[in-house]
Amino acid sequence: MTLFAFGIYLRTLLPGTGFWDTAEAQTVPHTLSIFHPTGFPTYTLIGWLWSQLPIGSVAWRMNLMSAVCLSLTAGLVVVISAHLIGERNRLLVASSAGLAGLAFAFASEPWKNALRADVHALHILLAALIIWLLFCWRDAEVKGRPRAGGWLMGASFAFGLGMGNHPLIGLMAFGIAFWVVLVAPGIWRRWKLVIACAGLLLLGLAVYLYIPIRALIPPEPPLFYARPTTLEKVKYLVFAEQFKGLFDNFANPFDFFGDKWRKAESVLAAQLIGPGWIVVAMGAATLAVRRLGAFVFLASLVAANVYYSLNFQDGDIDRYYMLSVLVAALLLAVAIASLALVCARAAAIASRRFAGIAGRRTMASVAAVAVLALAALLPTASLVIHYAERDQSAYTDPDRWAKSVFAALPPNAVVISWWSYSTTLWYHRWINGERPDVKIVDERNILDDGYGTIDGAIRAFLGKRPVFLVAPDWELQRILLFYTTTTVPTYAGYTELLRIEDR
Repeated sequence: MTLFAFGIYLRTLLPGTGFWDTAEAQTVPHTLSIFHPTGFPTYTLIGWLWSQLPIGSVAWRMNLMSAVCLSLTAGLVVVISAHLIGERNRLLVASSAGLAGLAFAFASEPWKNALRADVHALHILLAALIIWLLFCWRDAEVKGRPRAGGWLMGASFAFGLGMGNHPLIGLMAFGIAFWVVLVAPGIWRRWKLVIACAGLLLLGLAVYLYIPIRALIPPEPPLFYARPTTLEKVKYLVFAEQFKGLFDNFANPFDFFGDKWRKAESVLAAQLIGPGWIVVAMGAATLAVRRLGAFVFLASLVAANVYYSLNFQDGDIDRYYMLSVLVAALLLAVAIASLALVCARAAAIASRRFAGIAGRRTMASVAAVAVLALAALLPTASLVIHYAERDQSAYTDPDRWAKSVFAALPPNAVVISWWSYSTTLWYHRWINGERPDVKIVDERNILDDGYGTIDGAIRAFLGKRPVFLVAPDWELQRILLFYTTTTVPTYAGYTELLRIEDR
């Protein structure tokens, strides 16, 4: 199942550079630079190792890393589902869990994030790993195994690394705390285990030391976001103080709740085709009856995830819902197994009057297979319906645009850009080594290098070097009003360059 999902991801993978955060995630790890808030050091360090693979371009390797992360996450959905189903028939468990894994793999957001470099791919892998380790810990505790605490220690380390990759994983803490108390009510008495878990958690969080260390060790990194060379600047970066305004909704989280929920509902509805969410609801009800503690644990993960995603004002909030999609896939597995078992038993009972033992078993097997075959339509429909939309294998526009920009620039030019486009230019400059004579300035450089505004950056170079602008939409009219400009065409369909001639 994991290999099948990976094969589809590989076939639809973005072949090169992207725009926006994708190009940043392709550039930062390989150059050991510093990301935008919150720094994402776990992704940087793991990504650096991964980027050393001797295959394809660096951009393709980092896209491939996302495909591997989501494929492994789909595999973890399978093994976690086996814990939740709890039936003796291994074939039934494997089939139901496998279908759930495929349903997750081909849901809209997981598939989308599997095709491009992004920290959220590693985030969901680590989240799934934590859930699996916690279920393994519970099983080991129930069986009285002497080294059961090792599973909890592993989950603690994974949680620390996850926080170093993306603080979004911190929302799992509420559910984790509930699960720990449920499984081991007197865990506070096991002080050695508590200390070991705390130590491993801190060890995982220690990846954040990368930020000040890299900032202070020459040479200066090519992408040096916020220049965190002091404790105050490290705090500014790690705690995302630049983006405080995105958290304004949390002051009044239930304001405009209807509008927020409609957006969330549209995102979640797109993840499972047809009656998928109805089957998930059946799985939730079944799990609540059979294993209430596990249900509350998973429900708390979803509640925290949805609450946060409803109120955080990110430009691409859809990817934040992947944890909820993962839990939905687990509940889907429970429902499929339960429905197959119920139908098998019903078929066996109905055939008592006209069939012997062997016949009843055959009827039960046929009924179970029929349910599994119907359930297989869910991931199959997602695969068929989403394929054309998700296929990025022919998308080379970012590379073509960047090459057209560099081809249009005279020697020693300055390009003042903005985030969605500057990251692509950074990749071609620092990874491909194109146009080392060109200076790229974006809105973050404008702040960190003391230019103050776009106008300050223009004044700093105008008359000394050729100055070109990739103007954001909200600044374009003002720039055209206050400066004499010449339009320089770039790759068709994308933003043009403005050459600043005079003020």
